[in-house]
Amino acid sequence: MLRTHPRTVHPDTHRRVKGGELIGSREPNGTYAWRGIRYAAAPVGPLRWRAPQSSPAWAGVLKALEHGPMAPQYAGMLVQAPARLHGKVVGDEDCLTLNVFAPSEAPAARRRPVMVWIHGGANAAGTSATYDVARNYAAHDGIVVVTVNYRLGVLGWFCHPALIKADQATPEEQSGNFGTLDLIAALRWVRENIAAFGGDPECVTIFGESAGAQNVLTLLASPLAAGLFHRAIAQSPVVDTFDVDEATERNHSPLESFRTSSHEIAARLWVTAGRNADVDSADNTLQAMPPVEVAAFLRSLSPAQLLGAVKPGTGGMYLTPRPIRDGVVLPKQPLSDLFRSGAWNRVPIILGSNRDEYRAFIADKAEHAWLLPGKFPVLRNRAEYLGEAGFLSKVWRSINLDEPADALLASGHSEVWTYRFDWDEAPAVPVLRPDLLFGAAHGMEMPFAFRDVRGELDLFKVNTPFNKAGRAAVAEAMGSAWASFAHSGVPSLPNGFNWQRRTTDRGPDSLVIDSPAGGGLRMEMLRADVSSIKAGLRRSADVSSGTARCRIYARAFLWCPMFVQHGSLDEYDQWCEEFSCNTPAHVFRPVMEV
Repeated sequence: MLRTHPRTVHPDTHRRVKGGELIGSREPNGTYAWRGIRYAAAPVGPLRWRAPQSSPAWAGVLKALEHGPMAPQYAGMLVQAPARLHGKVVGDEDCLTLNVFAPSEAPAARRRPVMVWIHGGANAAGTSATYDVARNYAAHDGIVVVTVNYRLGVLGWFCHPALIKADQATPEEQSGNFGTLDLIAALRWVRENIAAFGGDPECVTIFGESAGAQNVLTLLASPLAAGLFHRAIAQSPVVDTFDVDEATERNHSPLESFRTSSHEIAARLWVTAGRNADVDSADNTLQAMPPVEVAAFLRSLSPAQLLGAVKPGTGGMYLTPRPIRDGVVLPKQPLSDLFRSGAWNRVPIILGSNRDEYRAFIADKAEHAWLLPGKFPVLRNRAEYLGEAGFLSKVWRSINLDEPADALLASGHSEVWTYRFDWDEAPAVPVLRPDLLFGAAHGMEMPFAFRDVRGELDLFKVNTPFNKAGRAAVAEAMGSAWASFAHSGVPSLPNGFNWQRRTTDRGPDSLVIDSPAGGGLRMEMLRADVSSIKAGLRRSADVSSGTARCRIYARAFLWCPMFVQHGSLDEYDQWCEEFSCNTPAHVFRPVMEV
């Protein structure tokens, strides 16, 4: 939401933290805010692709009034950039800052719970500045809230052997998980400093959405994050991680999203610099060069030049190997296997997904929609669109929620709650039909989780006076559940509704979150395995052609990195034969690649 007046310091916000003194502002809702606080030194020059270093102390009183720069990224809707900037590189490497929001009342006898928000954006886009709405928890629930920036994309996750050898990298730096290390550094800052804002360093909840939720899961997995947080909420998480070979070595996939390893990116950059004519010869040249020269070349490039090696997709997001299972920052097992073993940071956890996750990613695809001026999509075939989005969303939930949640239970952990967000009351505008385009799409739950009824975070522009009552009911339910969980480790809902823990029993396993008009809060059995989803796709009347069935199969089980282990080209060929489809699988590119 655009600011209409300059912020001014408020005398009651004077604080002292480890680096020095600072002063913040008073927010319109009466809370206090401190923005743009460094939690680590700027990762620039020789500190690019190094572990975060301690932030230097400052003299005088720092005016913490403005957000720090976003990490370098392609501008898009996730950072509320003007349309004229979309597709251009924005941001700054000097991005390791955080923001604190706290109640303005005198400190309570007991320190307040703390919630740390990790923004999403495929770990390639986004900024904490979008989420000042998090201050609602400070105003309404007496919670101290922290929102964090961290390194993204090729600057955040980049495991290149030349950097390891040239830099005499520490074991943590050898991992390439710089974005993960940033988040761990931010949590260490919280542990050391949050008491100055009235927060309790022994009662910290991490929460995030999409890639932010993926980072929540990796923090659950990382031994370096042990003891830095005490509860976790993962909204629409993804569980895909990469082994070191996948993150490093080139491959010959026909798809861009499978060809973004560190060697591939370095070779593309070498070609762009005019050093070789093609990527293969560039890779050979670089692998024969002394590591110190390769490292110097990579560090000589600007962020815009580095990002020129990848192609942005939906919302400015792009796909690079991240996070990386290196054996130090992250264990070598895939996340669900690790959770099943029990060797993770065991805290109470909420996991959830949205009923129509994939509508956010395929609404503008040519096979489903015409684009009006302003790029607003109008559906070509509503039934086929809803069918594809429905199946892809079910696969998302099965792999990214059911598998890790049940793995947590298998480790003997009982403090697991799961949900599905169903609110879908966007206006049914004739022709445009945003209610069908979006439904309960990926990201739709965020304003509700932040108690936002006023529309500060109306990313989909769906708020109207006619759906306000339903929105208010859902925001009260989610806000109450998230806040009570931060306070006690157990989510509580309005009117005493019992959100049951997830168990291995056959029966209701998840809370459905919806307005009274949509059925209200209720417990349902929502578990679904991949084999049953495939069987449903074979016979669904909502998918009108064999080509559409094969397209859904390819996107669900071949070309989405997080789902790829659940399909094969041989099985795809069988589907093509069964449904008379003659289209090579790679033609159905991942939705974020087009």
